[in-house]
Amino acid sequence: MALRAERFTMSQEILFLLFMLVELSAILLLYQLVIIPKIALKTNSLFEERMLNKSWDIPAMLEDYTGELIQQVDFLLFGYPDPQDPKKHIKGKIQIYFPQLIGGMMSAGNKQLRADPENVMGNVTADFLDSLDPPARMVANMVLPRIQEALSKSATSPKEVQVKYEPGLK
Repeated sequence: MALRAERFTMSQEILFLLFMLVELSAILLLYQLVIIPKIALKTNSLFEERMLNKSWDIPAMLEDYTGELIQQVDFLLFGYPDPQDPKKHIKGKIQIYFPQLIGGMMSAGNKQLRADPENVMGNVTADFLDSLDPPARMVANMVLPRIQEALSKSATSPKEVQVKYEPGLK
């Protein structure tokens, strides 16, 4: 009898997961069946009332909003002219932080490759990674541990050929 009871006990993780799923489904049902229909009814009646009064011009509102959104995205990506000095151009936030972000991602890997001054392959690889464009550097950062592992395994002299088979996943 005791063995049978032990087989059907659930761990706390599974019980927590089941509780979270039940809670998620309850919240979704609450939104779908109660909150959204009430809000939709009031919103639709408000839209109908204001559009019939001609107090809202929806196409003009959307046009203004789209123009403002385009301008803000443009400022974020490419910057904007300085209000005090029209000859100056203030860089956008992405222009400012993107190179630092990419540089920060790659600096530790490049320092690690350059740690041994006698490792010519490591230094050449670090120089090559520095010369890449920022998106390519970001991708290279993801494969940098594999590059370093391959470089450490290729420390044999060119006359010797070593083949090593390591089965399985790492």
